[in-house]
Amino acid sequence: MGTQGLVEKLSLKGMADEDIYFAKRDRELIEALHCRKLGQQAGCDSPEKEKKARAYEQRFHDITRKHEGRPKRLLKAYRKLLKKIKEKCHHH
Repeated sequence: MGTQGLVEKLSLKGMADEDIYFAKRDRELIEALHCRKLGQQAGCDSPEKEKKARAYEQRFHDITRKHEGRPKRLLKAYRKLLKKIKEKCHHH
């Protein structure tokens, strides 16, 4: 195998790794958006819970702005928020 073939294979591997990373990130962002909606739904039956749902929405927007351009940090912050929303949704 020549040097050119090796370089091409490494380049293709890098592109495949990047595609896999962004596909995973997209799935997790979609899940975070769904959980955001869960937070809203959890707040439907009382003013206190509705206030929490709005706080989750605000936190979601703050996280998005804070970590713009840094996908790994954004993903980590979304996961943390997602976990918190899931805990609150399942306990109430």
